[in-house]
Order: sequence, then structure tokens, then C-alpha cells
Amino acid sequence: MNNNSMRENSLSQAAMPSSDPSQRPRRVRTSRPKVKTGCNNCKKRRIKCDERRPECTNCVRSRKECTGYPPPPRPRIFEEVRIAPKPGTSAAQTIQPREPLRPLVRPPPTPTTAVRLTPPSTPVATASLTVYRPATSLPFDPQEGLYFQLFREHTANELSGFFDTAFWTRCVLQECHSEAAIRYSVVALGALYKTLEKMTESPPGSPSEFFDPADQVNRHWEVAFKHYSLAINAVVKDPSSSRSAQRTRLMASVLLACFDSFIGDHKPAIKQIQTGLQLLETVRAERRRAFLPSPEEPVEQELIQMFTRLAIQAKSYDMAFHFPHPYVVRLTPQSSEYPASPSSEGGSPTSTNQSQIPEVFDTLHEARLAWDTLCEKIMRFTETMFTFVTMNPMGVLPASLQKYGSGFREQVQAWTKAFEPILASRTAPSKSSQEKTAIAVLKMNQIMGTILFSMTYSDNEMAFDAFLPRFQEIVGLATEVIGDEERRAAARRCPNPHFCPHQSAPPDQFANQYTARHIKASFSADLGIVPPLFVVATKCRDRIVRRQAIQLLRTSSRREGMWDSELAAHIGYWIMTIEEGDDNNDGHNYASPESQSHSSPILGDDAPLGPGGNARWGSRRESTQTTPPNHSDNKTIPEEKRVMVRAVEFDLRRHRATLQCGTRGLIPGMPDLRTRTTTFTW
Repeated sequence: MNNNSMRENSLSQAAMPSSDPSQRPRRVRTSRPKVKTGCNNCKKRRIKCDERRPECTNCVRSRKECTGYPPPPRPRIFEEVRIAPKPGTSAAQTIQPREPLRPLVRPPPTPTTAVRLTPPSTPVATASLTVYRPATSLPFDPQEGLYFQLFREHTANELSGFFDTAFWTRCVLQECHSEAAIRYSVVALGALYKTLEKMTESPPGSPSEFFDPADQVNRHWEVAFKHYSLAINAVVKDPSSSRSAQRTRLMASVLLACFDSFIGDHKPAIKQIQTGLQLLETVRAERRRAFLPSPEEPVEQELIQMFTRLAIQAKSYDMAFHFPHPYVVRLTPQSSEYPASPSSEGGSPTSTNQSQIPEVFDTLHEARLAWDTLCEKIMRFTETMFTFVTMNPMGVLPASLQKYGSGFREQVQAWTKAFEPILASRTAPSKSSQEKTAIAVLKMNQIMGTILFSMTYSDNEMAFDAFLPRFQEIVGLATEVIGDEERRAAARRCPNPHFCPHQSAPPDQFANQYTARHIKASFSADLGIVPPLFVVATKCRDRIVRRQAIQLLRTSSRREGMWDSELAAHIGYWIMTIEEGDDNNDGHNYASPESQSHSSPILGDDAPLGPGGNARWGSRRESTQTTPPNHSDNKTIPEEKRVMVRAVEFDLRRHRATLQCGTRGLIPGMPDLRTRTTTFTW
């Protein structure tokens, strides 16, 4: 037998299984984490589900109807995480953020080895953190580069809201090349955005085919707070008074205020805005004292616009919730000598855009700049007037001063007329979804500003009834915005409506099946729909319109700057229960909207939620037949039952609020029989 034959015999014997059982290799079960995202049938049968869409393999083989997959828990904005070190300590120290006080979504445990996860339930577009190649001109390490890319591609657009702005997409990114404070702030916001994205996955924890230990909620959360602290330290450690250093501090104030608003910490956000406004006023005063022939703005127009919008946002927040000192935002210098009339230049100008309102606005951007300028001038005017009035009701100026604001009424009317062609054009097929939404949002805020300015001289809540058509217009525009957003989100996340896992969620009893289930939690630094809807929910006494506003506030977890939709919805609902309740209901026994067992006839099944009816709620017709008790008619609420918000102390991180309401028109210090106080959590 030659060598080749002997080799073949030995190989064939080695390949044959051994007859001795003790020598056979023992099979070991592969250790993998439990997966809880299978379909309902497989979970009941306790078998492995491959999560195929629209039907899993097990259901097809057993000839069962695949009933779908459980929806993810509804996420919310983040809780407080205290950080170290405090400003002034070494920025090189490792910062370990404390665990959140009450986690909103429990993050999955971090496995020690990479494992294969289930596929995502919907083809959502998530930002990748694996393809970034840092530019040589940016001093980023690989991890920071990933978050910078995320900010550039996604976060900047989210922060811009419904309006395009060069501040987020150009100015901030350019400063990252040279300023450490801006660079750290951008990384912090990018990591925070990634945290929100991970918390809103469907199903949670399965954004990709393979598990990445670094792509975890807690990891992004820690990075965000570490770089937030580094950004504060970088600002504190730069005492220079040069023009570039002042510009950096102004820009850092905007970014850090957005970070604080993002996590629901409104007091530090107000402090950041106050610091920025004081610095901007100081720089402007220095340039005026330099006796320049035409003292131009110390920073570019985009940064001035950002501070204008943040100032308007913070001032409206203060006017709605009546914060105590030192969280009161002032737009005018303390040394004002006389109230500025519409035709004067009292105080420092908002921006270099001081042109007259045209007959017709050429672009939406022009209309937005004109309204920002006018709105900020009105706020400065009323703020200054209040400094000259003593012993007057909260938020009310004497009627004798109304003549000084007549010039603003003319300017508001001119703006409204110039904006009409743009408002009518939003139904045109050529308009993009973002532009259509921006037009509606701008009009909503203009209506809100007009109502509040008109009511500054009225001490009677009954006067709000004259604005019912305006309240209805706000609700109609908000319905367009949310309806179009829900339609786009449903088409993106659930292309096949017959196999939509989000429809299996329990019905929203207060909203009567009209909840926008596909819209994820969102944050933007710009104005939106929450402030106007809050005004409708608290000031409109029409039972149907008010309920529509509260419903729209609760359709998604939405935070626009410091305005939180869920807090606004709860405040509006509490005011409604006091004013529409029985005489023996003192408002102390507060029941949140989620605890109600009845539905409200808010919108019909065929109610269009977009221009031309291009978006509708996905609802059932039979759910609209239920009428809640005590709301079959729309009787006028008498003046003696109407109240206004007098103080709100809240913590968005713990989801807890204490509200106080009372009578409009009472001078501070007088006894108020309508005072009501409640504390609630959500």
C-alpha cells in the first residue's frame, strides 16, 4: 500500500464518528441575552421569533395570524444629572455624572461581548456613528468626531426648528475650528441628541444588525454632561475682553442655554440668556461711547437674531409662569428714562434690521425677521411701561396708557396684511413640508402676540371671548402642523399601515383615539406650536376649542426651547377643571388627563389635518360617538369662575409642578377668594 492510500484511510477513519459515547464532543448552548421584542404570538408560545415583517416565520408555518409587535414605551425628555467639577476646577479631570434621579426609559444592560440583535421594527433612518473621519483642521478625538458629525448632519437641523438659520448650520460649525468652548458645546448637544434618538427607537435597543457597546443611552448621556462641563470651564477660564472672546462667550451662552432647555433645566437656561443679554448690551454701550460715525453691531446678524429669539422666548415664558427674582428676564436697561414709543429708538435696537414693513413680504425669511423685530420692540415697550406703574394688577397696564401703544397696533396690522399672500401660498403644491409648516407656525405666534398685547390693558377675563375666531385659527393651524408631521412619520416608520405596531397601543382616553402615535419626542431651540396652544388652553372658554388645544399639546412629547408640551397640557387641563367644574369643586382634587375615564368629542374622523386635507388622524369612527358628561352644551363661563395662572413652580426633570391660580385684575396684597393651588406629577 502506497503512502497516498494510507493517508486516505487515516483521514476517513478520523472523519467517522466515534462509537464510544464518552469521547463524543459535548454540545454547549450558546449564551445570548433574552430578546423581548418578538411578536405577540411567539411571546405567548415562548418560542424564538425572527421578527420578519409583515409576518414572522413561526406564524406562517403554524398558519396563525401574526398580531404584530408590542410598541415601545413612550419616551420623555431627560432627567437631571449633576456634574462635576464645578466651573473653575480642572477641566482635565474625569467627570462622572450622577445617575438620573428618575430614569424615563430604563436602558438595557450592557453586555460584555458583542451579540447579534433583532432587526428594527421599522425602517427608521438613524444617524450612524461609525463612518466619521475627523478633519485634520479640527482637534477632535475619534469619539468627539462622531458626535460632531451627528450635530452637523442632524442636531443642527433639529435645533433650527421649522425655520432655516445660518447660525446652526454655518456659524457654529465654523467656530468649532478655533474655539474650545463652542467645540465642547457642539459635542455635548450631539451626544444629547443621540441619547434622545436611542430612547425613541422602535423597538428600543435594536437600531442596527449588531450590538455596539459604545452605542448606549448611558454612554451618550455621560459624554453629553462631560462636555457640557468642559464648555463651561472653557468659558470661565478665558477672561479676555477682546472682540473675538466676547463673541465666543455670546455664542456659548446660546449653546449652553439650549442644552439646559433640552434637559428641562429652565433656571440655568434663563441665567445663560440673562448673561448673554447683559454682555451684548455692555458691548453695544462700549461701541456707542467710542463715538464711531455709525456704530455697527459687534457681532454678525445671525447671532443677534438668535439672541432676539431667545429673549422673546424667555420673556414669554416669564409672562406665562411669573417666575420670581432672579429668574426675571429684562429686555430693557435698568436706567431707562422714559417708555420707548414705537417711533423711537429707546433702548438698544434688536438688530440692524430696522426697515419699515413692506406692502408685501417677498420671502418667509423677511417676514420672520420683521415679526421678531416688532415682537421684541413690543415686549420692551410693555416692560418699560410696567416700571412706571405701581400698585397695578399682575400683567395689566392701566387703560389710560393704551394710547401709547396705538402705533404698535398699526404696525401689527401692516405685518398681517403683508403676510397674507405667503399665508395663502402654503397650500400650493410647490411648497415643501418644512416651508408650509413654518408659515403656519409663524402665523400662530403672530396671532398669539396680538391677543396678549391687546389684553395687556384689560383686567377682565371675559374680554378674551372676543378673540374666539383667533383661537380657532390657532387650533386650525396647529392641526395642520401636527397632522402633516404625523402623516410623514407614519409613512416613514410604518410603510404598511395594516401591520403597524404603534396602533396596538391602548387608546388615549382624553384625546379620544386621535393621538399622533408615530411622532417621536423632539426638541428645537426655536418657536413652535406650544406657546400659542398654551394660550388657547388657558384663555379660551369655548369648551370644544379648548379641548382641541389640550389634545394637540398632548399628541407628542415636544419641547420648544423652554416650553414643554406636557406641562402646558396639564396646566390647561387644570384651569379647565376649575372653570368648568361644579361649584363645590375647589380645584385641589386634581385629576390628570391620563386618569379620565371619558372621552371628549374633539375632532371627527374626517377632520382634515393639513392644507387641502392632505393629512388625517388614523382613528375609528365609532370612537367619536361618546360625549362626556356636563359638556353637552357650550355655555358661557361666568366671570366669577374664571381664573388666571398666577405662579408656577415646576421641575421638568422630576415631572412635578405646583400651580397657583387666582383672579385677574386684583392688586397684589388684596385677598383673593378664587385662589387655588395644586401639585401634580406626570
